[in-house]
Amino acid sequence: DVSKEAATPGENLVNGLKDATTTLGQIFDKNEEAKQLNADFDQAIEDAKSAYNGTDTVMSVIVSGGNIGFSAPHSGRVWGPMYEIFGWTPALEVEKTTSDHQGDEVSVEAIAQSNPDWIFVMDRDAAVSSASDAVPAKDVIDNAPALQKVTAVTEGKIVYAPNDTYTNESIQTYLELFENLANTLGK
Repeated sequence: DVSKEAATPGENLVNGLKDATTTLGQIFDKNEEAKQLNADFDQAIEDAKSAYNGTDTVMSVIVSGGNIGFSAPHSGRVWGPMYEIFGWTPALEVEKTTSDHQGDEVSVEAIAQSNPDWIFVMDRDAAVSSASDAVPAKDVIDNAPALQKVTAVTEGKIVYAPNDTYTNESIQTYLELFENLANTLGK
C-alpha cells in the first residue's frame, strides 16, 4: 500500500518488491537468483541514500501528453514513496494530492517557484504511447519556458526514470532507477 492512507509507503514498496521477488524465486526454483536480486536491491537503496546530501530539494513529476504533472511526495506510484525511502526534502508540498497515474495539476509556474535542486521525471508516454507525435519528457522539460531558470534545469540535475517504468514497476526497474539515482546524485 503506497496510498496516502499508508503510514509507511516507502517501507511498503520496498518490502512488497522484495517479498514478490522471494515468492517468484520459490515458484520458479530460482531461490539463489531471487536472494541475489534482493541483496542488489538493498545495496542500491543504501547507495542512493548515501549519495543524497540530505538538504537538496527534490521535485518529482510525471510527464504525460506533453503536460508536466506534480508527483506528490510520500504516496503514490514511483516517486512518492522514495521521499520516505531516501529522506528527500520536497521542494513543494501540496494539500489534497492524488496518487493517480498522471500526477496532480500544479502549474509549471508553481513548480518553477519552488526552485528545486533536483527534478525527477517519469515519462508516462514513453511506456504507453505508440503515436509518433508523442513528445518525450526531456523535450517537454527542456522547452518549458517557466523552468528555464530553475536550479535543477540550469545545473542539469534532472533524473529520468527508465522509459518503461509506468508499465513495468518490477524490482529490476526500481533497481535500475536506484542505481541511476546513486550515480547521478553522487556526482
